[in-house]
This record gives sequence, C-alpha cells and structure tokens, in this order.
Amino acid sequence: MSYFYGPVPSRRLGFSLGVDIVPKKLCTFDCVYCQIGRTTKKSTRRISYVDFNVLERELRDIIRKSPKIDYITISGSGEPTLHKDLDKIILTIKRITRGKLPVCVITNSSLLYREDVRNELKGADLIIPSLDAATSKTFKMINRAQKGIGLKHIIDGLIKLRREFKGKIWLEIMLLGGINDTLREAEKFKGLIKKLKPDKVQLNLPVRPPAAAVALPSSSRVNEIKKILDGNIEIVASSLKARRSKLIQSTECQILNFLKRRPAHLDDLKESLGLNSYETMKSLKKLVKNNKIKAYIYRKKKYFVTHD
Repeated sequence: MSYFYGPVPSRRLGFSLGVDIVPKKLCTFDCVYCQIGRTTKKSTRRISYVDFNVLERELRDIIRKSPKIDYITISGSGEPTLHKDLDKIILTIKRITRGKLPVCVITNSSLLYREDVRNELKGADLIIPSLDAATSKTFKMINRAQKGIGLKHIIDGLIKLRREFKGKIWLEIMLLGGINDTLREAEKFKGLIKKLKPDKVQLNLPVRPPAAAVALPSSSRVNEIKKILDGNIEIVASSLKARRSKLIQSTECQILNFLKRRPAHLDDLKESLGLNSYETMKSLKKLVKNNKIKAYIYRKKKYFVTHD
C-alpha cells in the first residue's frame, strides 16, 4: 500500500509530493481529456479509504529522507473530494511536517457545492479547482458528469469556496480544440471569472494522452483567449525543466508508481524522476518484458502506461 508518489517536478507547483487517497478512476466525472483514462466507477458517495496509520508512517519515512518538496498535493488517480474526512488528512500532513510544507488540493470542483466538502478543505493552503465549461452544453460534452451534477453546481460551489476559503485559489481551465476554445465561450468564461474571483487562472492543454480523441487548440487561439480573459492569466507550459531530486525508491518502483497515475514518455520520466536515459530505458524495457507496463504511440511519441 502506498499513498504517496514523487516528489516530481510539477509544471505549476515546483517539486510536488503527490497524495493518492481514492481508488484509481473513482470520480464524479468521466472527462474526455483525462490522462488516466475512462472512469471505471462514477460516484458522488463520499467514503474514507485511507488507513491513517499507514499514511502517517509513509509520510514520516519520506520526510526523514529530506527530499526537495515545494508542495504536498492531494490529487492522484480519482477525485479527492470523494474521500470523506479530508480535513483529517490535511491535519495529519500538517502535524507531521510541522506546518512547514504547504498543502494543495486539486479538484474537479464537482462537490464544492457541498458545505461538508468546503469545510474539510479549509486547512489547505492552495486549492486548484477546475472549470472546463462556461455553458451547460459544453459541460456535458467535456466532463460527462455523474447524474445530478450540473454546471450550476460547479459555479455555485466555486462562488461559495471563494467566499469561505482563506487560502489561494488557482482556477484551471483545460482548453480543448473545437469544443471550449471558441471566442464566445471565452467571453462567458470572463464573466464567470469575475464572479469567482480566483487569485489566478491557469489555461491548461491536453498534452498527455487523453481518455478520448481531443484536439489541441492553436497557440494563437490560446493567446486570444488569454487576452479576452484579462487579469492574472497563466498559460501552463507543456514541458518541464528538469531538476534532480533524491531517489527515495528503486528506479523500477518509481516508474511504476508514476505510470499508475498517468501515461508518460521517456522525457517525462527522465525529467520527473531525475533519471538518466540509460537507467530509464533499461528499466522500461524490463517492465515491458515482464508485462507490467505497455507502450503505444500517440502524436508520434512513444508513451508508457501500466496495464489496467
């Protein structure tokens, strides 16, 4: 059992120690762009999955080795707000790290309309919620939500979160070519952003293999949208600048742990795990040979992913 992965260089958070607290692909959405694949269990029921004794022991072991960590990030293989008692997880992390490491929660925003969820998130330092659509039609096309969740729930939840949450909020918008990258949609996003008042808006792109075939918007269109939205708008870079961190697991275990969360190509793995080409390729070949991972081509690049 392992609740942690990394630390890995994040495009947004520096070195991020990931916390995976729900079963793989347990989610409220089945987003067309999801890098983890199709949702295998769609639900809105909140359950506590974590063994807190194991969580605490694993985190203490990691901290003892003093890796470079900028954020401890609760996200992982599904929607983290489906875990009941998130406040206890955040409190445990803060206690073990003595409050020296900021805690970030990445969420698809689907359950933020619930008061219990918002209350459990109050101990975080940063929340990165998603808003992928400005109209109900686009929302249905992209997020394919569990029955009972509509765009109104997302917007109401985000408004209440901003009103109640004292930490930082970075709103993420995943731009998909031909779906939510129209200038009309951008104008509607602009109106919503004025209501939601995030500290920052991050425009992201589906640069890793998604659950369904989706197109990348053109760079000129992304820049047009950024100009329309105005304010503190950031385009999330599609590449990472490698920074080497201490290895806390064997190379093969690191690679497997990484690929359980998302597909990756060779450069992704080298940069994220601080490995050289030789040791990375050697481990990948062995994992493929032992049928623990598989390779496939996407946009002329070879990606690796674990078997389902």
